[in-house]
This record gives sequence, structure tokens and C-alpha cells, in this order.
Amino acid sequence: MLNSKEKVVLYLSTCSYISYKKQMSIIENIELTNMFNDYELFVSDISSYIDSTELKQFEEEYDEYKFNSYINNLEKSNIRVITILSDTYPDLLKEIDTPPVVLYAKGNIDLLNSTCVAIVGSRRASRYGKDVTEQFSSAISKCGVTIVSGLADGIDTFAHESCVKAGGKTIAVLGGGLNEIYPATNTNLANDILAHNGLLISEHKPNEKPQTYYFPIRNRIIAGLSKAILITEATEKSGSMHTKNYALEYGREVFAIPGRISDMYSSGCNKIIKNCQSAIALEPNDILNFLGKNFVENKTNIVQYSLTDKLILDIIDVNEVHYE
Repeated sequence: MLNSKEKVVLYLSTCSYISYKKQMSIIENIELTNMFNDYELFVSDISSYIDSTELKQFEEEYDEYKFNSYINNLEKSNIRVITILSDTYPDLLKEIDTPPVVLYAKGNIDLLNSTCVAIVGSRRASRYGKDVTEQFSSAISKCGVTIVSGLADGIDTFAHESCVKAGGKTIAVLGGGLNEIYPATNTNLANDILAHNGLLISEHKPNEKPQTYYFPIRNRIIAGLSKAILITEATEKSGSMHTKNYALEYGREVFAIPGRISDMYSSGCNKIIKNCQSAIALEPNDILNFLGKNFVENKTNIVQYSLTDKLILDIIDVNEVHYE
């Protein structure tokens, strides 16, 4: 249940014509409850932070009854709203430059303040990328660490799936609204995450369709929630490079798994390792050591293939085996 101030923050977040910076200035500087208790005073107060055109639109569109219906519909859909003023807002996320004003959430919101590691990478993944992602996600999640990713095709999907399969907890940060799962082929995965006490979150209204530019912006949330970021396989132009940049900006630890120097699908990982922008991860314990967690039992090399497997892979040529 939202208190009065949280409701005002939610309302402001739906005013797309008011910039993020202006919304935050209003939240930080005026008495928010006046929107319900003294509307004229509230309008007068916000006029110091928004221009006349924005103020006119605010007054024309303000409808308390419609807004309350919006909140009721969220509750009926089991969608929780966590505002930047809420006690349940993630502490780590408050540390970033542009923390979301609001998070819409479905599932176990306690995960927002748990120990999190992001596992990200390219949408197109090789057999190697799939194998190492599954190994690391499974092992790390078994040690009680929450796996964060973006529910995209490829590495994100493998990270979520293997975490759930291992009995771990995972957070999916969406690029659109909670009712607009993208890609649609991951709808079952989203439901599986919820069924296993995981969490779906978004800064967008539930029915908002994802836009191309939402995804790189979304990556700041993935980095902001996490104490460390692991890139398992990525090209130099992969969106996970945005996540890496955010992580470095926020002072988070970045790990990358190296690949063959001739493999373009590991070119991004190899480059950031070469440029000293990430630590090398050769086994899950590299990340767990950083977190102060116990070692994984029966540790193995990064990927172990039998002699027969290796012969088959040599014939097939791993570079041509990708998951789309």
C-alpha cells in the first residue's frame, strides 16, 4: 500500500512531459502531500520547477479518480510499486546518478536488497557462451547470490534459465512494461521466474511497449542493482558493453570470461580484459571470492569436454553454432 507521498511520486513518474531532472527536483523540494490536501498550493509550488506549457498540461490532465483507478488496476494485477521514497527501494540503486523514480515489480521484492551479480552478454551466443553462462549462473546462485539479467535472447536467457534450474533466485530487468515481455518468446521464462520466487521489474508503466532506446538505459538498473557484473560472451558492439560502462562508472566490479582470439563473439570480452576494464573470470569462485562467499564444491574448469566432444566440436566449428 502506497502512502500519500509515494502516490505523488508515482503520479509524477507518469507525466512523461516532465523531465527526470524536474521530477526529482519536485520530489526533493516541495511538500508532496499537498497534491491531495491543497491542490492549488501544490500547483503553485511545482510552477517553480516546470515551465508554463508543462504546468498547463499537468492541470489539464490531472484526474484523481482516474489515477486511483490506475493504482487499483496495478493491485489487481499483483504489481507492486516501489518509489524512490519507499523503504523497499534498493539501497545500491540509490547510489547511481539517475536512479529510477519508480520501479514496477512482480514477484519477490526482497531480492532487491539481496546480494546480486549481473550476468550479461550478447543476444547471439555460441555453444561456448551458453555453456559458461550456465555453469557460472548455476554455481553462483547455489551460493545464495541473486542473478540479475535483462530477459533478452541469448546470454540473458541462459543466465535466468540455469539459475532457476539450480534452485536459485533471479531478477529480470525489462526494457518495456511488465505486461509487454520482450522477446515474447520469453513469456514462459518470465512466468517460470515468478513461479520460482524470482522477480520482474521495470521503470516503465505495465502496458508500455519497449522502445529500442529503452534497452541501453535499462542497463543502468542492471549494473546499479549488482555488486559485480559478469560478461560471459559479447562482441565489441554488444549492449552488455553499455552495462560494463555503467558498472565502471558506479564503481562496481566487472568480470569477463575470455574466449578464443579469433572468435568475434568473444571479441568484446577479450578487448575489455586487454584494456584492464575487467578482471578475468576463469571459474565461479573468482566472483564468489570477491563477494566473500564460500567456494563452490567440486569446482571444475571453465568448460570440460570429453575427448569425443572435442573431436565433434572441431568438426562442427563452434563459430557457426549460435542460439538466436
